[in-house]
Amino acid sequence: MISVEEALSIIAANVVPGQVERIPLEESLERVLARDVVSDTDWPPFQTSAMDGYAVRLADVSRPGEPLLERSEPVAAGDSLPGPLHPGEAVRVMTGAPLPDATEAVIPVERARREEGHVIFETVPAPGAHIRRRGESIRQGSRVVCAGQRVRPADIALAALAGADKLTVFPRPRVVIAATGNELVPAGEKPRPGQIRDSNGPMLVSLCRARGWPAAERRLVADEATDIPALFDSAGKEEEVLVTSGGVSAGDFDLLPGIARRRGFEILFHGVSIRPGKPIAFARRGGTLWFGLPGNPVSSSVCFHLFVRFALGRLEGDPSPGAPRVAAHLERDLPPGGARETYRDAILTNAGGVERVEPLTSAGSHDIATHASANALIRIPANAEPQAAGSKVECVLL
Repeated sequence: MISVEEALSIIAANVVPGQVERIPLEESLERVLARDVVSDTDWPPFQTSAMDGYAVRLADVSRPGEPLLERSEPVAAGDSLPGPLHPGEAVRVMTGAPLPDATEAVIPVERARREEGHVIFETVPAPGAHIRRRGESIRQGSRVVCAGQRVRPADIALAALAGADKLTVFPRPRVVIAATGNELVPAGEKPRPGQIRDSNGPMLVSLCRARGWPAAERRLVADEATDIPALFDSAGKEEEVLVTSGGVSAGDFDLLPGIARRRGFEILFHGVSIRPGKPIAFARRGGTLWFGLPGNPVSSSVCFHLFVRFALGRLEGDPSPGAPRVAAHLERDLPPGGARETYRDAILTNAGGVERVEPLTSAGSHDIATHASANALIRIPANAEPQAAGSKVECVLL
């Protein structure tokens, strides 16, 4: 068996982003940008007023109380650039309005008094008061959103100001989920003795969709020599990544790795020194990837977070693919680690800026109830020494 680190290295070596695509700005939220967004204009694009007030020259308002001639036409946001400000003149401007040339300050309207075509100010403004200078936020030709980052609402605002009505992004990987096993029935069906409802299929679809990855669920696949070959024969027609659960261990009905190989998939690894999730398989055929996850639901979930999510992030061009990891202080003692690297269900909290993590007690890789209450996994290295409460451990965020 290989280590978790070796498995991730193999995935990284075999997974690269797809061809970039151009999409409308309004559809780009949470996509990974493939090319920088460069502004085609300054922002603000012209000198504007930050207040409803009066545009003035400093020399004209150096002595409070002296009246200035008020220009008859005020300037509102959206108006054309007004004529230049003349000595002894004040121009009424609204917030966002373009300022006349020679404006040196804007005096708020509440600090002005109007009298018969004149305006009187009782205060002396500071130079540049309430003026938004052209290009003070963004300069034409500057990069406003960087390639490699996931697009946020604020990035969409910047791209719109920069004139980018379309963005170049990496494609989102398409995923097909297929749960295998003769014992499985759909959630809406009452199981007979010896049968169980399928939880892996709906869980894995939801884990993909929660990250924005399109995922389709195939009907349940029986452990038979006809259903499984058909699944692999069709792989790649609608998806870049096929994710299955079950059928990858060492039992008589664990048929998937052998059939995948006979259907042209190259098995890149089968078996990782991890608990839970040891039987996981990873293979590829041309541009199609296959992840064979174990059938136990906790094993399936852990392997998705550690391996599948890493691969899907790389396909999407994410520079930091995979589930985030943080260091946290143990709330109680941990026993020594076993021969395999272990990921233990836990609850992570933050109090006063300090991350703390409470290990949960699980009945095993079938205990989906305990796993569902966890928001993190504690990583316990192989053959680790016991760790006392207060020690720092690495946690994978779920």
